[in-house]
Amino acid sequence: LSAVRSLGGGRVVDLGCGEGRLVEQLLSEPAVSEVLGVDVSISALERAEKRLRLDEISERRRDRIRLVQGALTYTDDRITGFDIATVAEVIEHLDAERLDVFADVLFAHAAPAAVVVTTPNREYNANFERLGASGLRHSDHRFEWTRAEFTAWAEQVRDRFGYQFERSGIGPDDPELGPPTQMAVFRR
Repeated sequence: LSAVRSLGGGRVVDLGCGEGRLVEQLLSEPAVSEVLGVDVSISALERAEKRLRLDEISERRRDRIRLVQGALTYTDDRITGFDIATVAEVIEHLDAERLDVFADVLFAHAAPAAVVVTTPNREYNANFERLGASGLRHSDHRFEWTRAEFTAWAEQVRDRFGYQFERSGIGPDDPELGPPTQMAVFRR
């Protein structure tokens, strides 16, 4: 949310919105004029609709939000024309061999002015007893990147699509392992 705020808000598409936690926060942000939540899971979208109380909120607030089903690896004109795209804790749920297609859909087709991507820092997992150094944080994660791997991916995005990026961390910063979550903010 702070990254969206620092980018100036506007029209935001939350890709992989899940149950709508970030969407809920975005709707409370005065600088955000519209939010589109996209998720592949119908049941997650139904939970988001309940969380957001879409059947109870004012028409004015309701006009600022839409929830739609969609996959992040298929071009979709509904995700174009936004100022900011958020991809919060989602990329690690994609198959690694589909990341190039995902990047094409997001950075070439949707082409927002800015993109905020967050993902776990695999190195930090050594701090979680139940995971150990090689475990993944969720059973549906296909991979988790080290800081160097995430930076390498962000550099590929920069080189392919002309976005600049800044990488930072979220959460307590372990002197050796870094923060639990890493974030890249891309700008055209």
